[in-house]
Amino acid sequence: MGPDQLAGVMEQIQTNSTKAKGLTVNAEEIKANVQTFRDGVQRDSECYRTSAALLDDGIISPLDTRDVLGVCLEVVRLPGIKGTETHRVLARM
Repeated sequence: MGPDQLAGVMEQIQTNSTKAKGLTVNAEEIKANVQTFRDGVQRDSECYRTSAALLDDGIISPLDTRDVLGVCLEVVRLPGIKGTETHRVLARM
């Protein structure tokens, strides 16, 4: 889900929550909150941000992709190298 779609969902949730509490919906306030939220999601989803937070394995220059892939394939073919049974959830993030 991208920042725009996620912001739209948050806007609906805030509007419905306000109505359910019997309060008056302040559209401008909700729009401001949603825009702040959307900007944060956009910032946090950029590749440099996720790599800096160690949420992925880093960024490979497109020029180096073949070399890096070759090194990785060489490493996994080494005798005695086994995968891990832990951190399976982290590998899917």
